[in-house]
Amino acid sequence: MHPDDEMRRHPRVRVAALAAIETVGTLNANNQALGAVRDVSRCGIGLQTGQPPMAGQTVQLRMELGDEIHVLRGRATRVQRCGKGNFFDIGIDWTDCTPEQLAFLDRVLAVLETQPQD
Repeated sequence: MHPDDEMRRHPRVRVAALAAIETVGTLNANNQALGAVRDVSRCGIGLQTGQPPMAGQTVQLRMELGDEIHVLRGRATRVQRCGKGNFFDIGIDWTDCTPEQLAFLDRVLAVLETQPQD
């Protein structure tokens, strides 16, 4: 269990998946990346990538459920280097999502919650 899990508003569901990340705005010249999804909740998502957004930057994530691909809009809230390597743990919250995007996210979580956790 992660030390701050008790403080979270919604539980995280561990998942192994990929997401395409695109930054919005002109703050970061490296505006497209691929990330490994580590966990997801109703409040946000944790990813690992070698091409992180800047903290506070708006991002769009492309995620798939079955044969549906949806774009979810979020804000990078945490960007932390993994050790001395070139990968970063990033946290993105869903505060900028539309009601339709949140409905898709609810469907993703419903599917993930029925799968066995390791």
